[in-house]
Amino acid sequence: MCSQKKHPKTFCPMPGINAGMLTLEDLERITDIVARYDIPMVKVTGAQRLFFHGIEPEKIEQLKSELQLLDGQPHSRNRVHYAQACPGKNWCKYGLKETENMSRAIMGLELAGPLPYKVKVGISACRICCCESWVRDIGLVAEKAGWRLIFGGNAAGKPRIGDLVADGLSDDEALQLIEKTLNYYLITAKYKTRSALFMERIGIDELKKNVL
Repeated sequence: MCSQKKHPKTFCPMPGINAGMLTLEDLERITDIVARYDIPMVKVTGAQRLFFHGIEPEKIEQLKSELQLLDGQPHSRNRVHYAQACPGKNWCKYGLKETENMSRAIMGLELAGPLPYKVKVGISACRICCCESWVRDIGLVAEKAGWRLIFGGNAAGKPRIGDLVADGLSDDEALQLIEKTLNYYLITAKYKTRSALFMERIGIDELKKNVL
């Protein structure tokens, strides 16, 4: 519950949360941080991340240091911005693929350089598509034949359905093609160009010619 006291409009993300999947250790650590820093609001975002809000300004730098948060924009690093995922076949009766290890693997990809802009990933273990994979920069949707890889989706002010790059992919094939697609994007797109605008400019045939 949010206190009625007026709090500063500060925020700090909680790193290391894998696609919103929390262990007992994660919950204990979060509780400890909230208590020690007297954090009035913990927000679960639409991206399955946790943000601490209303931290006193004199405490926020100490918290960032403790959480080992790096400075700079998400697109100044050679990694994706975040990955969100459904529970997958281990926890959902509709799931055709396991998602936890896939989300960790995608977040762990080290690309050839900094990305042009932030890249959001949505991983859905079935065609119900709970993680809205068709409107993410990188989308994975599981089918019986394997993963469908989607690129160039956007759910912001100018929504765009992503383009189907390939389907019938194994876990390893999907991961390799994601890495190849993002490396092509980072060496070809202009700085601060989201993947949706990039795909509108080059088209799916040109992308496939360079990554398949």
